[in-house]
Amino acid sequence: MGLVTVETVNVCPFCGGVLELVEDESSVWFGCRRCMRYVKRDKREVVKRHVDYRKKRFNWSGMMAELYQLYLTSSPP
Repeated sequence: MGLVTVETVNVCPFCGGVLELVEDESSVWFGCRRCMRYVKRDKREVVKRHVDYRKKRFNWSGMMAELYQLYLTSSPP
């Protein structure tokens, strides 16, 4: 499987660039292509936190909020 990249509506607070979500075989990356600054979460961790199998729901907005918060609190470029 190759990389899957999705541009989000979020904007980088450091440079104003569009933030993107990138998925590979084992991880989800969230960051700014312009700054070349990304945060990473293991897919298994994302699934544990944001998938409710009983209700058959994936909490997309919760995952995006967590990744954005992680991006904001990571060290600046």
